[in-house]
Amino acid sequence: MSSPVLSPVPTPTTPTTVAAGSARSSQSVSQMFLQMLTEELSNEDPTQATDPTTMVTQLAQMTDAEQTTQATETTQFQTALSLVGQSVTYQDPASGNTETGSVMGAALSTSGPTLMINNAAVPFGNLVSVP
Repeated sequence: MSSPVLSPVPTPTTPTTVAAGSARSSQSVSQMFLQMLTEELSNEDPTQATDPTTMVTQLAQMTDAEQTTQATETTQFQTALSLVGQSVTYQDPASGNTETGSVMGAALSTSGPTLMINNAAVPFGNLVSVP
């Protein structure tokens, strides 16, 4: 019986515009990797153990993905803070309509940065433009 092969954890890309997608929390990336690792080890044939080099490579990929996610969240939150007091165009999370409003504040949650616009919490990824 051969052991299953873990796919590399996808590495989020750093946003180049304000309209970047919402960031995953680094905790969820770590949890996902640990679940995959546990599953792989539980299905592994002890007589044909996974190559240690492969295991180290996978751990390095997980660490890289986690660091990239943290850097993306930090960049997005800094951008969100810099928008306080400015007018922005965004997609309303409740209605789906494109609206314009003034950013009154910013917060960082497990799902990423959130802006307070027109008395509503708007995920950072819902920003369309900053006029």
